[in-house]
Amino acid sequence: MKINFKLGLKPRSITLLIMAAFGIGGFFLGIPVMVIGIVLGYFVGCIFVQVGNNKAICRYYENPGPSAFYEEEPGLAAFCALGVYLLSKASPKVLTDEAAAVRVAGGAESVFPQGKKIGPMADLFCRLAFDRYSFLNPDLLAESLLARRRETGDMALLGSELASMAIGKEAQQEALYIRQFLDPGYEPDDSINAGDDPWTVLGIAKGASYDEVKSTFRKLALMFHPDNQTGLSEEERNKLGDTFIKIRDAYRTITREIVN
Repeated sequence: MKINFKLGLKPRSITLLIMAAFGIGGFFLGIPVMVIGIVLGYFVGCIFVQVGNNKAICRYYENPGPSAFYEEEPGLAAFCALGVYLLSKASPKVLTDEAAAVRVAGGAESVFPQGKKIGPMADLFCRLAFDRYSFLNPDLLAESLLARRRETGDMALLGSELASMAIGKEAQQEALYIRQFLDPGYEPDDSINAGDDPWTVLGIAKGASYDEVKSTFRKLALMFHPDNQTGLSEEERNKLGDTFIKIRDAYRTITREIVN
């Protein structure tokens, strides 16, 4: 059975309809049975919605285009998938770390409109994208994100936040393409080597507070310290170690600037 979420109903509305159906069915057998029916309908409705939504999200990730799932904010799923894709370019092993999901979901919360509780939904989008990161197509995802957010005027902000998730030359090249696709007016600063600039390495804006720098460093350290990963080959461990040293040196450089 294919569950279509293009009916104009939010998941909460679908759950309420199922609760009502179970409750009405139980009404004819007495009040106690009706109450049990409503409670049972709630749980069945939640499962019904979640399973259908997850399947629709996975189909979207494998072939971005018109979607058949609910988003709290248009483009949230595409943004999370692009963040996961950029992290996968740094090292696929990073995807096994809980901190990776926290990084992308946290980035989504910081750039999408405040006032909406998108954290749990962003976390779900990230985890489903992690399961299919080898299928993610950045070109189609970027097009999908642009189509969903074109009228919001926040493409530059979204592109900047995605770029901050890129660690390593390959990831930064991919991030530059995505950022310029979303924000054609963006021009990289050619006066510095992006790979050597400590602020770019940490993915934060120059002049950020010490607390923000420290918090970002901790998140990146969790993701890229070789001791936090398992099942690495010697080559992968060395690569991850080099990235961690680069992150650590960038943090030390910035903190010296702030303190002095």
